[in-house]
Amino acid sequence: MQRNTLERCEDAISSLKQELQELKKKYEENQREIAFLSRPNIKKALESFNEQGSSDDNTDMKAIEEKLVHCDQERWFLKEVTGIQLTAYLKKREKKTKEAITYSHILVGRCIFISFVVMFKTLEEQTEKCQVIHINIYTDCEDNSELMKLISRTHKSLNLLGFFRSLSTFAEWCEYRQSTFFQFMDTYPQEVGLTPLSDYMILMNPDLPWCELILVWKIIIRDDGVVIPVLDLLPKMPEQAMALDKTGVMKNAGVNFKTLLHAVGLQEAIENLIQSFCMKRSSD
Repeated sequence: MQRNTLERCEDAISSLKQELQELKKKYEENQREIAFLSRPNIKKALESFNEQGSSDDNTDMKAIEEKLVHCDQERWFLKEVTGIQLTAYLKKREKKTKEAITYSHILVGRCIFISFVVMFKTLEEQTEKCQVIHINIYTDCEDNSELMKLISRTHKSLNLLGFFRSLSTFAEWCEYRQSTFFQFMDTYPQEVGLTPLSDYMILMNPDLPWCELILVWKIIIRDDGVVIPVLDLLPKMPEQAMALDKTGVMKNAGVNFKTLLHAVGLQEAIENLIQSFCMKRSSD
């Protein structure tokens, strides 16, 4: 009886620790988003929309309520399917002619861990044809070169739908990469080293502190918007040690890893790599 009680207490403690970790992660994400939205250029744009408000005077509250319910359903569906969560949408009329109306829009949201603000203009013709005529995108990941290249291409192509498709896939791959890295770090804390939000992890053998393997995992966004993962294995060791590698084990590590990757898959390839390189001498 005492053992069962102890196990239940341990399960409860473990559950609380996990909940605290999730709350901490959510808090950090919210703080990042607040800091991102507080940037002067973004804050100024949002305030200008709020000050001017909508240019449409005639409102039907019942119709608006029905639209809000529908929007909530669509927003939930969008988040479930793409990982994109919209937190605000603002729209105002800029210019009206006999042929068309120009609108300005602001979308504020988050795609998994990436906060974004998308400002764009549309030209809506009387024939109900609508086209995007200007886009300006901001994210809180401006140090990511692949994401910045995607944004730059979107500014030129005006392909807003393509941007969100690529962003969703890119964020999913980044999240999967990070969870995979941390999974191996938790399993092999002495053999795997990580830097937060990095695109590489370091494999070490405690018996060979001067020798490391660096697993680089890039996530590339091609010009056509397709997102692909690219993995490589780089040896790091003194030149004197490399000279002693007569059979070329370290020199050919990258090629051999890619062969293993295609043969057994990502998780198994990394597991085999850790077992053979990081723990071989410890088990001998």
